Amino acid sequence: NQWAGMSSILKQAGVAGPVFVSVGESSQLAKFLELNPKIPKQSTFVDDSTDFDAYTTAGFVQVWENNAMGGPPRLSGGEWWKYVTNMMSLTPKQEGGGMPKGALKLGGTFVIEDDRVIYAWADSKPGDLPIVDDVLKEAVSSS
Repeated sequence: NQWAGMSSILKQAGVAGPVFVSVGESSQLAKFLELNPKIPKQSTFVDDSTDFDAYTTAGFVQVWENNAMGGPPRLSGGEWWKYVTNMMSLTPKQEGGGMPKGALKLGGTFVIEDDRVIYAWADSKPGDLPIVDDVLKEAVSSS
């Protein structure tokens, strides 16, 4: 939700974004947007592939790879309740049961200008997000 508030600042600086991409299905994205109404629908996309190769190519790991879990996400009491009560409906599904490949996939944040990566961040655990002002500074200074 903090990112959604930065759209006007980014637009004034000539930055197209932010753009949000997640794993799962379109129905799960719809639920996520319902829970996060400040995030503009037109800026969100879902990777519904079965292998999530783009995430792997970007260097993102599974929660348990490289001891990535480390500790719990930084969430308030209310955010924890929202997280726990909606986690299963937002988690990618796998036919036949079992843990789907994308359910534990960590993500990240990029600032891209033309074909160059100006800023890159890989989440080390769920909820491990970059400081928005740091990313904003990189995005605005590169525009």
